[in-house]
Parts: sequence; C-alpha cells; structure tokens
Amino acid sequence: MLGSTLFVDKSRDRVRPVVNLFLDELEEIDQYSWASGTLAWLYRCLGQASRAGARGVAGCLTLLQCWIYEYFPGFRPSHFEPPVVGPDEAWASRWIGQPATGSVADPSVRLAFYRRALDSLTPADVFWTPFHQRPHLEVRRSLYTGVIRLADIGEFYDPARCLRQFGYRQMIPPPPSRPQRADRPEAPGGYVIRIPESFDAAWDALLSHMVHIDMYSQPWRTYPYETTADYLDWFVAHSHCRVLRDDGDADRLVDSAAVRFDH
Repeated sequence: MLGSTLFVDKSRDRVRPVVNLFLDELEEIDQYSWASGTLAWLYRCLGQASRAGARGVAGCLTLLQCWIYEYFPGFRPSHFEPPVVGPDEAWASRWIGQPATGSVADPSVRLAFYRRALDSLTPADVFWTPFHQRPHLEVRRSLYTGVIRLADIGEFYDPARCLRQFGYRQMIPPPPSRPQRADRPEAPGGYVIRIPESFDAAWDALLSHMVHIDMYSQPWRTYPYETTADYLDWFVAHSHCRVLRDDGDADRLVDSAAVRFDH
C-alpha cells in the first residue's frame, strides 16, 4: 500500500526508509493525514518530472489519472459513463478496469499529440466541480492554505489559485509563499525544495490558515468558469498559456502520424 500505491518512487519494489517510521506506532495510523502526505509526495514527483533531464514520473499516479478523468471529460475512457459509488467505496473505483483513452501509434509523437489536445481545451471542456458544488462544505480542510508534508518533503498547498474548483469566481490570488531554498536544475536528481519547519504550525491552526472563501470571492453567477474582470489579463501575463510552440513543428509531427483518438 505505502510503497506501491501512495508513495511510489522509481525503485520498483523498494520503499523509502522514512515511510516505515509511520508504522512504529500502529495505534496512531488513523491519526495521520495520509491524503495530504500522498498529495505532497505527488507534488514533489511532478516537480521533478518537469525537469528537462527527467525520464519518467513517480508518485501516486492513480490519484493523478483519476483527477484527470474527473476534471477533463475529453480524456476519459471512450464511451464510458462512470457509475455512482457508494458512501463506503473509493471514488477512484469508478474507473477500475477501463481502457485508456484512444491511442497514438507512434510514441515519438504521442507527447506532441496530447499537448495539442490540451492546447485545444476551452473552459467549457472542463468539469470544474466534479465532487460537490461546494466541496469545502464537505471537507473543510480543503481550504487550508500552507504546507503539506511527507516527513522531510514539504510542498505548498494554495486553494486560492483554483477557486473555480470550489464553485467560486476566480480572482487574482495573493503572491505565493517562498521556500527557504529552491534548487531546480535540469537533472531531477538535484531537485531540492526546503521549507522551514516553522511553517508546519499552520496545519494545527486551521482557522487562521485557510481561505475564508465567502469573504475572499463570490459564487459564480452565470457559468462555472467565471472569473473577475481583471483575472484573465493577470493570468496571461503570469502564465504559459500554451504548451506547444507556435512554429507548427508539433502540428506537422502529429498530422504525419496515424492517430486514433476516440472521444
């Protein structure tokens, strides 16, 4: 469960020694926040995988894949309507045994193909609130803002940057928190993010370290991807809005391949 599902790395059948420390006191297992630890480890693995020298990705990819299916219907398995799960069933079980979405014959163009598919998305192609119209009403800690951690691995969690997933209009978020040290070289092996342990105190002081969303923004009124008037200009100025270059090379690669992609 720990080494092959939640905290997967690239060592196949090995487990990070620090994970075993969580099992020293079995009676305390149910007191750990396994969800935030899993998410912190996935965030770190995605950061490492973003380096130019990376050759793979680790982390709980079951969580990542199910997140993709829930928010991006166009990437779901073809011709499949996920069933309703019971209160005692894992939400991800909706996707058990389903084949991947379509296929791209040539691996050399597969990445370019999916990048173009991402660039073709419109806001209406996203299911912004798949779990609940106001998910923070069900899970209050989802509005926590601060550090989530797995032992020595710390990552920032900031729901103010994705308010539409909580059923609210997106507005310009406050500046992100900065780590004590951040080294992100081309080789993922040298990837280091250090966050002072003093930041961890926020976890136990939820009321003072959460987005008070009702004061921060307003529920969307016309459509679920609504933003404030100034947000999109800010987003374009601070983000990479497209994945592919605009020189047409990727399009030529994709169009030259025999592509099958059934939505």
